[in-house]
Amino acid sequence: MKCIAIDDEPLALKLLAEYCGRVPSIRLLGAYTDPLDGIAYIRTMKPDLVFLDIRMPDISGVSIAQDLDKDTLIIFTTAHREYAVEGFDLDVVDYLLKPFDFERFLKAYSKAEERFTALQKLNLRHAGSDKTVSFKCSYQRVQLPLHSILYIEACDNFIKVVTPDKTYTPHMRLKAMENLLSASGFIRVHKSFIVAASKIRSFSSEKVITDRKHIPVGRHYHKEFLSKMASAKQSIAASRSRET
Repeated sequence: MKCIAIDDEPLALKLLAEYCGRVPSIRLLGAYTDPLDGIAYIRTMKPDLVFLDIRMPDISGVSIAQDLDKDTLIIFTTAHREYAVEGFDLDVVDYLLKPFDFERFLKAYSKAEERFTALQKLNLRHAGSDKTVSFKCSYQRVQLPLHSILYIEACDNFIKVVTPDKTYTPHMRLKAMENLLSASGFIRVHKSFIVAASKIRSFSSEKVITDRKHIPVGRHYHKEFLSKMASAKQSIAASRSRET
């Protein structure tokens, strides 16, 4: 996670830098005693996390936090307990009361990691829901959301693009559609079928079952298909393990 630290006390910054250096997943991009320099760096580098002192000359950490992008995570560091309420009103990750030891620092950073992971998943889901594929069908250009596609089937000189509400029949090769869908969550399971991985309800080495259809798995495709599904299951299990 990319981080910066802003604190007008050099010794406090030195300690933060030392703690950050002991955590492999932290990449400390910079440490600033001048908050204005820190603000400029935030706007340029867009870090994931900011360790931010609250009480500083000229500008407070609260004012800085209010102007940051909503996805920028903040951990306040201060010697003044009375600022805690303001910090949590801003939905900061945590509030480190000086002096704090490495164990307390690590606890705060772990909270930031959890929130960072959750934000990434949310952003990926939103990005995926916005993706579309474009093709020509019946002399019209169709812009179809990827999440609506169940499967694609080859039929002579055209293909069927099947969604829950409608089936499109563009005159194109299945290979051409496969190229358009590359790295978008679709799997070629047969010389005549591409399936949306998210729509698979169950599968074996011989067939895939979706809500609408039992689709055969070709013998030239089953090894790669099973490998991809195994990898997907491992990723899901690992994600759930981290969440619990």
